[in-house]
Amino acid sequence: MKNFVLHVISIGMLASVLTSAWAKPVDVIESEGVYVVAEKGYVKIEAYQHDSSYVDFNHLQEVPFVKRSDTTLKLVVYKKDFSESNILLEQRQLALIASNQPLKFDMKPLAKPHMFEITVNGPIKDGTLIFSHAGFFQNMGAIVLGDTQKELVKLFSQKDIPDAPIVIQFLDDALAAYPNNTELKNLRGYWAGAAEVAKDKKGYSYVEEKWLAYEKAEKLTLKQRYLNDVIYEINAYLNEHPNGIKAEEAKQRKSIAEKKLKEYEKLL
Repeated sequence: MKNFVLHVISIGMLASVLTSAWAKPVDVIESEGVYVVAEKGYVKIEAYQHDSSYVDFNHLQEVPFVKRSDTTLKLVVYKKDFSESNILLEQRQLALIASNQPLKFDMKPLAKPHMFEITVNGPIKDGTLIFSHAGFFQNMGAIVLGDTQKELVKLFSQKDIPDAPIVIQFLDDALAAYPNNTELKNLRGYWAGAAEVAKDKKGYSYVEEKWLAYEKAEKLTLKQRYLNDVIYEINAYLNEHPNGIKAEEAKQRKSIAEKKLKEYEKLL
């Protein structure tokens, strides 16, 4: 058993009428390369044309996908004078933030000369993107397990993903890859709204931070300084979110701050 690195992007399954770029399985392996055992036949891992250690969302349409009969992951390597040291594989989950994870697998020679079978230990779910580093590819090879678009829809259907402004950026990249995917377009409407709410709350958090500093301050000069900071942050918030969630509260707090400042001016 050897410890090789397999790059995998775990995306998950979701029923969808839409399909991604399809790499037709072959029944017989005749050309050299790395193949994934499909439900029927074999699908070849293709070279990723960008200099990167992972696949960007906006380039996913360039990567073939393969359908398997179960979660077992088998690969076939066909190359003259091939040895175990000639290949490096890694796994990585498809997520907003992900890291590469090494996988262990067994390798054995097959009956056909120069052909080897790799069997990964443990199940690998659909949505996994496999990156192969071998002599076949200048950068790396890549293939998605399962239908890429269905897996993207499942990913962005998880409404509990934190940091909506980051989510919308990844979703826009996915739409750059699949501009005609109506499900992703519909999900963008949700995430655009969520991102705006998140930005609204973040903007008002600066107001609350300065207001809390004002309340805790004991010296009048410090209170005066923090109230000026409060007004500055409120103006910034209202400028960006004139109809924001906290717009009315912000206006009321600004009025209070201005009134307090006048009182302090008389005392100082």
